[in-house]
Amino acid sequence: MPATLLLVLVPYLTNAPFLDLKTLILALTLVLIHYFSFGHNSLMDYVMGYDQRDHSKSHFPLNRGVIRLTAAHNVIHWGLSLLTVWSAFLTAWISPNPFMAITCLLFWVAFGQAYNDGLSKESPLGFLAISVCSTASGMWGWFLSHVSLDSLGAIFLGYVFLTILFQISYSGFLKELEVGERSNILTRMGARIEVLRYHKIFRGGRARFYGWFIKVFNLILGWSLWYLRPSVAGLVTLVILSTIALIYLHKLTKPRTYERKKELMAMSIEEICTIYIPLFVLLSPLEALVLASVGIVYFFGINKWIWGVSHPAV
Repeated sequence: MPATLLLVLVPYLTNAPFLDLKTLILALTLVLIHYFSFGHNSLMDYVMGYDQRDHSKSHFPLNRGVIRLTAAHNVIHWGLSLLTVWSAFLTAWISPNPFMAITCLLFWVAFGQAYNDGLSKESPLGFLAISVCSTASGMWGWFLSHVSLDSLGAIFLGYVFLTILFQISYSGFLKELEVGERSNILTRMGARIEVLRYHKIFRGGRARFYGWFIKVFNLILGWSLWYLRPSVAGLVTLVILSTIALIYLHKLTKPRTYERKKELMAMSIEEICTIYIPLFVLLSPLEALVLASVGIVYFFGINKWIWGVSHPAV
């Protein structure tokens, strides 16, 4: 949820007040959008049979019968429909450029729906759909407080695209290597898991170069954001977070013993560092600290509550 929140709030707050009723309403809307859109992803993965065949997701409520399929359909689809309509009204109320903001909202909904409804599992280019979807959400946030797109906004959107591209097309496929999904492009680059003497060994093949290329370019854009909006606080956090991101990039790409729990924790830290860079570079230190603290407490707290561990268990 903090990732969804920050993807929209950071560009919005570059030209909008932090302590404001509109900001609060937007934040609450984003929380609901995250819950319903990710709920939609889980629902459709179950309906299409993918989660039913994935043993790592046997504890999911739909798989266990804790939630009835009819109830899930009604809650998720009615909820998404109403949230989309509400988001359109919210856009018309607060955006100085409603046409561009509504257009971005449509891109967000269209590509997100397509990804959840099958592209994530069946298309080798499904990761592009969710990358465009997430970038459109950032563009929506930008045009909720800006009239036009300047160089800062364009670089931020490029940063978002590469952040999600790595998260889905490298980290996401890395944790699903054993499932053998048709859409997994890492296997086409030679990535595989070998079983040697009861140990699972990750071999990256050409996929490790793919991961390094995306993440390094991603961080270069992060430094470009600081160049356009320099500050001491931004520089310090940028150096620290970039260094940690590169350390965990090495961990995620090198040949190693493959332990799913450790992989998920490494992916989580990589994701947090990358998502937090624009937060500290583009916003004031106080705003960044408040949002970062909420995000960290939520991320580790909710995972501990739901899964019993401090990282996602899937």
